[in-house]
Amino acid sequence: MSSPRIALVPLDERPACAELPRLVAAVAGVRILTPPPVHLPALRRAGDPPGIGAWLAGVEADAAVVSLETLGHGGLIASRTRPATVASVTAAWAPLHALAARGVPVHAVTLITRTPDSADAMEEPAYWDPHGPALHRLSARLHRAAGDPAATAPAPAPDEPDPAPDEPEDAVPAAVRADFLTRRVRNHAVNLAALELVADGTLRSLVVGADDTAEHGLATAELHWLDRWAGWLGLRERVSVRPGADEACTVLLARTVLDLLAGPAPTVRIEAVDPAGLLRVAAYENVPVGRTAARQLEACGAAVLTDGQDGAPDVVLLVHTPDGAGDWAVSPPAATDPAPAGLLAARAAALLAAGQAVAVADCAQPNGADPHLLSALAAEGVLERLSAYAGWNTAGNTLGTVAAHLVTAVAARRAGCFDEQAHRRLLLHRMIEDWGWMSVERARTRAVLGSDPTRHDHVPAGHPVLADIAAALAARRADLPGFAPLAVDPASVRLPWSRTFEVDFALVTDPRAGAPEDAR
Repeated sequence: MSSPRIALVPLDERPACAELPRLVAAVAGVRILTPPPVHLPALRRAGDPPGIGAWLAGVEADAAVVSLETLGHGGLIASRTRPATVASVTAAWAPLHALAARGVPVHAVTLITRTPDSADAMEEPAYWDPHGPALHRLSARLHRAAGDPAATAPAPAPDEPDPAPDEPEDAVPAAVRADFLTRRVRNHAVNLAALELVADGTLRSLVVGADDTAEHGLATAELHWLDRWAGWLGLRERVSVRPGADEACTVLLARTVLDLLAGPAPTVRIEAVDPAGLLRVAAYENVPVGRTAARQLEACGAAVLTDGQDGAPDVVLLVHTPDGAGDWAVSPPAATDPAPAGLLAARAAALLAAGQAVAVADCAQPNGADPHLLSALAAEGVLERLSAYAGWNTAGNTLGTVAAHLVTAVAARRAGCFDEQAHRRLLLHRMIEDWGWMSVERARTRAVLGSDPTRHDHVPAGHPVLADIAAALAARRADLPGFAPLAVDPASVRLPWSRTFEVDFALVTDPRAGAPEDAR
C-alpha cells in the first residue's frame, strides 16, 4: 500500500495530541489528515463538533482515529467544563456510524475525567480554584466508602492523602459537589456508550484513558468498572483501559498503521534493571508501571512476551522504573541516582551489540527525563540506535509514546516503507523536549519569570523569554551527540498554551552540519 491516509480528530490542538501522531505516522510514510483549525479547540475555546462531523463525513481516508471528547464536546477541556447531556454527546458521534458503514476502519479514544489535587483551574471548571484539593480528597473518600475491592488498601498513596479527621463533610459547597458529581456521572455514562460502539462494530478498537489518577479516587473506580464491562462484553481484544491521555491518539495511530500495513503483531519483551520496579505505581497513576507498559503495547497491536516464552522479540523495551525522587514540573529533584541509569544504559548497549532492537521508556520521575539516563545512553553511544525513546509527563504518556513509535517502526521496516530520517527526527525531538526542556531549561525559565511551579503560569505571545528558550533548546541539542544534520529551528519555538509546562519546536536540516561528530 502506498502512502496510506489516516483521518485524525485529536484530543486538542497541543503538539502532544495533534503533532506527535503525525511524527509517528511519518516513520511509516503515512499521511495524517486533520480537520480545519477553525473547527478544533484552542485552549478553553471549545471546538466545533458539527463542523468536525461534517469534515469526517466528507474525508477520503483509509482509516480514522477519533477523540470522542473532541467529536462530542469540542475538546478535552470542553469535556470537563461545558454543560452537555449524554444524548447530545452521543448524537454528535453519528458520523462514526457513517464512516463504518462506508467500510472505513474507525478507532477511537475516550477519557475518564480526572480529579487533580490542585487549586489550578486553567484546565478545569472555575470552582477548582480553590476547591480542587478538597474535591480530590472527596473523590478518594467516596471510592474508599464504595466497598470496591480496589479501594480497600489501608493507607493512601503519598500523592493522595486522606482528609484530616476533622474535615467536615461540607468542606466542598453543595453546589460545587453537585456539579462535580453530575459531570462525572455524565462522562461515565458516555464512556459506557463508547463500549457499545465497539460491541456493535462501529469501532474497530477503543482506548479508554485516565490521566492524573491516584490509587484511590473516582477516576480509579470508573477505570475498574469500565475494564470489567469490557471483559463482560468480551471486548478485551479491542478495548484497552489504562492510565494515560495525551498520548492515546498516537497509540491508536500506531495500531491503525499496523492494520493498514497488514503485518504481524510486533513482539516485545519488557525488562527493567530492577524487575521489582515494574511493580511500582508511578506518580499520578493507579496501576503498576509494568502493567501500564503491557497495556500500552497491546493497545498499539503488539504482543508482549512473558517469561518462559521462546524466541527473540522484535524489540526489548527497557523501562527506567519509578524512583520517587521528585517531579520535574512542580518539585524538580536536586539529584537522581546515577547507578540504575548506568546499568540500564549498559544493558541497552549489550543488547544492541547482540543484534537485538531496543527501546527505552524513562519513567523514573514524572514530567521529565532522568538526566543521568540520557547521559549514560550517550556515553554508551546508543542514542541514535534506539527503536524508540520517551520520558515525558506521566508514565502512561511515556510508555504509550514509546510503544507507538516502536510498533510503527517494526511494521514499517517489514513493509518496506520505513523512513529513517523521520525516525531519527522523532527520537531527537523527544530527547530535546523530555530532557532538554522538561528536566533542564523549564525550571531555569520559570526562575527568570518568577513563576510558581505548582500552578500554570502565563507567558504572552512575543514575550522576550521566547528567544531565550530558543537559544537554550539549541544548546541542549548541541549537547546530544549524533543526529546530524538536524537542528532546532529557532523561528519555530513557541509555548502552545502560553505557559511553560510544554514547549513546541521543529527540527530542520542544518546545512552547516556534516558528519555526526560535528553535531556534538
